[in-house]
Amino acid sequence: MNKTAILILAGAAAFTTACTFGPIWTKPEMPVPAEFRGDGIGGSSMAELPWQSVLRDHNLQNLLTDVFENNRSLEALAHNVDAARQYVTIARAPLFPWIGYGASTSKGMNQSGGAGIAQMGGVTTNPGSISASASWELDLWGKTRKEVESAEASADAAQEQLNALRASLLRQVATGYLQLLLLDEQLRITRASVESYRETLQLFKDQQSAGVADRLQTASAEAALAAAEAGVPALEMQIAEMENTLSALAGRMPGHIKRGGSLQSFANASKVASGIPADVLARRPDIRAKEQKMREANAEVGVAIASYFPSISLTGAAGVASADLRHAIIGHRTGWGIGANLTGPLFQAGQLRANERAKRDAFLAAKAEYEQAVLDAMSEISTTLIQRTKLRNIMRKQEAAVAAYQESVQLSKARYTQGLSSYYEVLDAQLLLFPAQKQLASYRFQYASCIPTLYTQLGGGWQQ
Repeated sequence: MNKTAILILAGAAAFTTACTFGPIWTKPEMPVPAEFRGDGIGGSSMAELPWQSVLRDHNLQNLLTDVFENNRSLEALAHNVDAARQYVTIARAPLFPWIGYGASTSKGMNQSGGAGIAQMGGVTTNPGSISASASWELDLWGKTRKEVESAEASADAAQEQLNALRASLLRQVATGYLQLLLLDEQLRITRASVESYRETLQLFKDQQSAGVADRLQTASAEAALAAAEAGVPALEMQIAEMENTLSALAGRMPGHIKRGGSLQSFANASKVASGIPADVLARRPDIRAKEQKMREANAEVGVAIASYFPSISLTGAAGVASADLRHAIIGHRTGWGIGANLTGPLFQAGQLRANERAKRDAFLAAKAEYEQAVLDAMSEISTTLIQRTKLRNIMRKQEAAVAAYQESVQLSKARYTQGLSSYYEVLDAQLLLFPAQKQLASYRFQYASCIPTLYTQLGGGWQQ
């Protein structure tokens, strides 16, 4: 019996590796350009650097460290990745024999005139049995192996989604930090304008009292002052909102976000090097996640095809039984058995064919999503590179405009001191200067934010 069982199991094991149905997975080929449109500085990509070498602001580095350690969304997704890994083990389990055990016992006594339980004579008995069983479904058509491949791809996709979330948080937090620097600069400009407009208004009021200025000048100064004063709490509100947002992302209670430096110094701290477009496909976790989703869908096609074929399983059992469990060792009876089961579909009203077609359509959908992700990535990178180049020129022009407005304010003040013009001319110059300064700060923010944006678009930022 033992030799027969061994031969059957060995033959089955050899045969289970003979067939695997379904398309074989190959990594997709997606043509990409040789270089990015609007390419930056040549050389190796900045994505190869750790994020600490790209984002060199010490306060930002501390903030990002807290984000990576304490962000609850990252923690939740990490647990999902662990769960996905367990499903790989679950999918792989049918490749091996399953062994179980069983035991039973009961207690009873024969009564005169009643049905016999174990033996006659009114004897109290404890009948029972102890057995072990084994079963093994043969993976003749590769269905289980395709299910394992699908589970592995799903787990790999979950890991890449976790990596993509890390990169997304890096970009979001870095951009939010830079926005705080922008708001701080705009608040400084607004407060300076409040003081300037207040001085102008007081001067016009004094002149109006002396009969030198008219009500038009005073009303214009009052409007400029009120608008500037309204801008202070508006900016303070935006600062508090952004600080609370960043605090939540870092796993902190709402509070102040420590920061320093300037947008200009941040932008000048890193050089932009885009590298080779083809490397983006290997680096970006969102693209790799789409690739694994396509691999999972490909394996599911194989599972659907294998469902056309019969399922064959081997079973075996052995054990002991005794009329009285107290004598299970002495006087017991042994038993064993081995068998094979075959089940398969004959008619299922088109369900299997529809399932296969659905899985093939799911694969084509995953393939299209992958290709679109690649196109979107190339478009995003090119746009950011072009934006950075254009913003350099825009900032130079805006800096020249601010310098001209500052000179205009100085000249108008000098003309007023010399009695060549009214102070209304000074007010007009100030009304042009302060908005231009705010716009320059906004351009500097956009220029600086290109660094974390491009860094993550190229596939950097998720490595720990």
